[in-house]
Amino acid sequence: MATRRQFIASVGAAAAAAGLPSAHAQTRVGDWPARSVRVISPTATGGPGQNFRLYADVLKDTFGQSFVLENMPGGSGSVGCMAVARSAPDGHTLLLASNSHIVLAPLVLSGSPVNVKRDFAPIALLFTFPFLLVVNAELGPKTLKELVDYAKARPGQLNWGSPGVGTGGHLVTELLLKRTGIEGQHIPYPGTTQQLLAAAAGTLQFTFDTPGNSKGVREAGKVIALAVTGAKRSVSAPEVPTFRELGYDGFDDLYVANGVLGPTGTPPGIVQALNREFVKLNSSGKIRDTLITASYDPGTISPEQYGAMIDRELAQWGAIVKETGVQVKT
Repeated sequence: MATRRQFIASVGAAAAAAGLPSAHAQTRVGDWPARSVRVISPTATGGPGQNFRLYADVLKDTFGQSFVLENMPGGSGSVGCMAVARSAPDGHTLLLASNSHIVLAPLVLSGSPVNVKRDFAPIALLFTFPFLLVVNAELGPKTLKELVDYAKARPGQLNWGSPGVGTGGHLVTELLLKRTGIEGQHIPYPGTTQQLLAAAAGTLQFTFDTPGNSKGVREAGKVIALAVTGAKRSVSAPEVPTFRELGYDGFDDLYVANGVLGPTGTPPGIVQALNREFVKLNSSGKIRDTLITASYDPGTISPEQYGAMIDRELAQWGAIVKETGVQVKT
């Protein structure tokens, strides 16, 4: 099975070969946009979703209206997701979501109102990035083996965090616990920044974050990175080994994927115009360079290919939910 990185590279190459037109050839679709566009992020302020601000000014120049990022956390992403799902499908309300919100949480939370296949029209994959396992610097362990040994000597005594029940950070940690045989107490937070600060302060003993988001606290010596998901090491944390290097299989294709979606029924012309602009910005230039430097892989795929990727993730993460037995009744 192809990895996500290979999948994105192959379809991105196909799109480039097809010769994508410039988004500037048509800056409006009928009378859209007629006003500012709300872009709802179903998580707390901070974290990788804030990278949308890199795109906002260019989108305003291209389409003539502001694209305003609005954080709406709650319900493991369901509050913000459903606010978009219930909005008019006219291109003036969009969802900036990760696979945690639209794929993972609905798989884990039995009462989740979110159904990505029913509720949303995929528009563009913005970027993907790996999970980075970090521990509080004062805990003691400096390698994954040392953390496993430390935790096994203290079963159930260590706290670990995630940006919400059913998120990628939650499930990748549950998989780590399953594969290593350790135990711990899960403490969910409203967003990735909050959980990272808790790990830096020692409230959490370990957690998964991202190479880019955790760079500041790593460089400040507040947390120590032990391992990274993916088939290769992270650009912004090249000293950190992959799980496979450390003898753990099953982590090569585990990433967070952030993308933009609209409510089901969003006009295809709007979907295509937005996708062309995002693909152009991710293909070359300052935004692409900024993302890559921070260990994000820019997305350059079509709406249809993004939809196919979501289908693939539903199957992949569904298998992880089954293996770990994580199921929450709500």
